[in-house]
Amino acid sequence: MKQVGILGGGQLGMLLANSIFTLGGRAAVYDPDSQSPLCHHVKTSINGPWLNFESLNQFFEMCDVITYEFENVESAALVSLEHVKPIYPSVKVLRTTQDRVLEKKFLLASGLPHTNFAVADSVAALRRQADLNNYPCIIKTARGGYDGKGQLFARNREDFLSVLDNPDNYWLDTFYGVIEDFVRLEAEVSCIVARPLRGPAVAFPVLENVHVDHILDYTLLPSRIPPSVQKRIKEIAIEATEKLDVYGLLTTEFFLTKTKSLSSLGIECDGWYIYINEFAPRPHNSGHVTRSACCMSQYDALARILLNIPLQEPMIVSAGTFCMMNLLGDVWIAQGASRPDAELDLSTLKDHAQVLDVVIYGKREPRAKRKMGHFVTYGKTPEGALSAAHAFRDSLKARKSIAR
Repeated sequence: MKQVGILGGGQLGMLLANSIFTLGGRAAVYDPDSQSPLCHHVKTSINGPWLNFESLNQFFEMCDVITYEFENVESAALVSLEHVKPIYPSVKVLRTTQDRVLEKKFLLASGLPHTNFAVADSVAALRRQADLNNYPCIIKTARGGYDGKGQLFARNREDFLSVLDNPDNYWLDTFYGVIEDFVRLEAEVSCIVARPLRGPAVAFPVLENVHVDHILDYTLLPSRIPPSVQKRIKEIAIEATEKLDVYGLLTTEFFLTKTKSLSSLGIECDGWYIYINEFAPRPHNSGHVTRSACCMSQYDALARILLNIPLQEPMIVSAGTFCMMNLLGDVWIAQGASRPDAELDLSTLKDHAQVLDVVIYGKREPRAKRKMGHFVTYGKTPEGALSAAHAFRDSLKARKSIAR
């Protein structure tokens, strides 16, 4: 029985492990945190720092193949381990996608659509860029930014300089990253591509994503984007996967606008302009919905690749719309269940027949804006699915419980 080693023990790894088990494999996890969700679900786990070569080598030796569930794994520690066991996607892919500077340079060199950017390696370099930027713009760190972290928005030159002078932004003292042109969004979408070691890549249906405070709030499948634009997005996502030489999963996040930017390299399709925002070489938060909506989920697809099982076209299983909505720690806090290991009161679920799937990740400490779970609803229309999702989440927030 093949054992898959997963670097990272969060919810993405937990759901991937479920698919591995279902397909007859075993899963092991390496994570610095012994309390991470996946560590509670597998027999084999090693807890150690990401840069502990001895612990990582021990983990690699006990597995047949390795993957990772997020990009914060230190690629430097994995370079010398690639010869021990295969890693999918590769360390080269991880290194590129965990660094916004390398990622942007890859997009430019590959001729893929992207917003205009400049690289800066210090506050002094940022200041020199003040007169060269197109405004509005966004300052982004090269490493570690997610859910809006490591990003600052500037409306104009004066705003840009005030951002640099703000003492609260002390982390800019060691800045290395990019300044990106801001585009006025019509929509944000993602497209997940699964590429096996043998055979053609397959693209999942395009996912429509809506963020609140830079955190994904909900995903709709199918998206409300015109079919011709969706087709072009899938083509670009497959092209990116092949040019980046990914074996495994690659999620490509896209910005869509109807306003042409003279300085940015977008692709036009039927009046829409398509830009790649960034890559995630792993299962993606938006892809949770594929567990209910598609004949093969994103987790199933990666598990099949790792276990050498053929892929199939990931078709939507029913007409209508599926909506995935995140459950943040705010919902626990609203119920009064804010202490460690507090349970969420799900008793209102009986009144919401449109809810198809609820997943609670098992993270110990509920915190505001922390992803603690998600659920999926179904409706005949996008409005129906979204309304059902809001109604269920609102009912959870209104449910006052005694933390247990």
